[in-house]
Amino acid sequence: MTVEDVETTIDHALRVIHDWEQARECLEDISWFEVHTRYAIIDPIIRALGWKTEEPEECQPECLRTDNGGMVDYALFANLDMDYILKKGVPAPTIIIEAKRLNTVLTDADIEQLQRYVNGRPPMTKGIAVLTNGTIWRMYEIQGRRTLRKPHCTEVNIQEWDRRPAAEQLHELLRRPQVPQQVPT
Repeated sequence: MTVEDVETTIDHALRVIHDWEQARECLEDISWFEVHTRYAIIDPIIRALGWKTEEPEECQPECLRTDNGGMVDYALFANLDMDYILKKGVPAPTIIIEAKRLNTVLTDADIEQLQRYVNGRPPMTKGIAVLTNGTIWRMYEIQGRRTLRKPHCTEVNIQEWDRRPAAEQLHELLRRPQVPQQVPT
């Protein structure tokens, strides 16, 4: 997928957010939950970045990451190999994404939750951990220490940034790597 695909998806997400905010002004009993943020904003952006959210080899929603039952909202795998899984188990994901409800203030407690997922089983020693409320995307680079770099490595706000730079930054950090297809022998 291209930067233009991500930009188009951001445009759509911003229309959804705008429509939701207008509806909220008119209807008192309308609610927006995390699942709506995931379905209407995060899933389309993940797909625009080249990840197939419907393919368990690439995207595992509600993936168990901690011993006490904690599940990260998305675990993305660049090259999940079934033979490897059968021999050694599920490897650490390439990217994890923890989602929060639209416009939720992202707190230190949310960062601590994301850190528990990074340290989950198996622990991530490289990759990207993302905390997002749909509009703000905080991306932490993990390299060897199993620790989120503080301050976060990059923050993109799709409501405040121009669309093109926001799309470029998300594309650069979160797009699915192009894995060469194996030719049957």
